[in-house]
Amino acid sequence: MKIIFCYLLSVLLLLQSGCKKKTSAGFGGNATFKLVAKHHGAVIDSVTFYVKFNASDAPANDVYDTNQKGVTTSPGSTSATISGLKKGDYYIYAKGWDPSISSEVKGGLPYTITSEDSQDVIVAVTE
Repeated sequence: MKIIFCYLLSVLLLLQSGCKKKTSAGFGGNATFKLVAKHHGAVIDSVTFYVKFNASDAPANDVYDTNQKGVTTSPGSTSATISGLKKGDYYIYAKGWDPSISSEVKGGLPYTITSEDSQDVIVAVTE
């Protein structure tokens, strides 16, 4: 009987240690994205950022979990802030207007939050 108890206890401990919870991106944490879009090094002042949680690629259906318009605080200084994020994988997409070429610009990148603090992210955009 003692052998069976030890065996069951060992199996239970193995199962418990093998079931680590994967970090799930999204709201409910303390991280903050400070997002900036740049086209050929110039900050885009007319931009909206879209964020998909638990993703490393753009969603096939173009449905994102949240979005935020860029706010211009001074000429050449436009950014968007998204707060309350948890550790995990995100896909960030930016779309805006570049008046210097009179054209829409867009682009995206995968980003992983590994610590719940401020994250400065530059999204390169192109025609």
